[in-house]
Amino acid sequence: MADFKIKDLAILTGIKAHTIRMWEKRYGLLEPERTSTKIRSYCDQDLVRLLNVAILYENGVKISHIAQLSEAEIIEKVKKIYDVDGSSSAVVSLLVQSMINVDCQSFERILNKAITKEGFETVYRNYMITFLERIGVLWMVGTISPLQEHFVSNIIRQKLIVEIDRLPMVKKRRVDAVLFTPEGEFHEISLLFYQYILKKRGFRTLYLGVSLPITNLKNHLSIIHPKNIVVSLVSGMSKDQYRSFIDQLLVEVNLPSFLGGSIVDKFGLPEHDIIFPVKDWIGE
Repeated sequence: MADFKIKDLAILTGIKAHTIRMWEKRYGLLEPERTSTKIRSYCDQDLVRLLNVAILYENGVKISHIAQLSEAEIIEKVKKIYDVDGSSSAVVSLLVQSMINVDCQSFERILNKAITKEGFETVYRNYMITFLERIGVLWMVGTISPLQEHFVSNIIRQKLIVEIDRLPMVKKRRVDAVLFTPEGEFHEISLLFYQYILKKRGFRTLYLGVSLPITNLKNHLSIIHPKNIVVSLVSGMSKDQYRSFIDQLLVEVNLPSFLGGSIVDKFGLPEHDIIFPVKDWIGE
């Protein structure tokens, strides 16, 4: 059982911390434990309840009415919103619930239904990015367990690989882009999505996966002869390490390079005529 702080609930539900406090005080919506220093502490059940409340609230149900409902009535209304009304606003919250409960069948059912309804690219851009951002923050600080993070990451990774495999082979003589993560970077989901988008748009790609030493790439450039480089940087780098990686990329590879990921968002890109944000190629 996890021990969530109020800021964790705010990240996972999208409800601001001061709103959660107000709902507790005015409606008794949650009854958290408190530490000896009066800091609120929430359990898995508190998080799941608030996720369901958020779904109802975002779909126009007044909080004063929600507070009067039993747990079973809340769940029934959430089920109706998702199953009958076809609400898309519930997708991220329900995915988070499935992750907390380590419920593989529920997670896949929600994801598959959204993909069937809206298409894979739309689902990834509209839901998966938000979901991964929410759990990524908490995984980094240890609130979400590695088991929960690995459970959902591997399902998403499998979905991406299946969607990539469904795309027709691109028949071009020259490789448009080589895709990889730097040495020591093992987060692959964003890179797989870049691969999916580029292949879907008719570019020929060479997917080299995670933790590739730049020197190794340099030694094979004359054989591969790619036009561009695409790199995903998600975690495990200080600002100095990030800058050092870019410097090495410029010296040893010296090709137009498209960079994306939370490290790029955090530290920004240097001004250089062959370094670009990956969104310039694949879109937002």
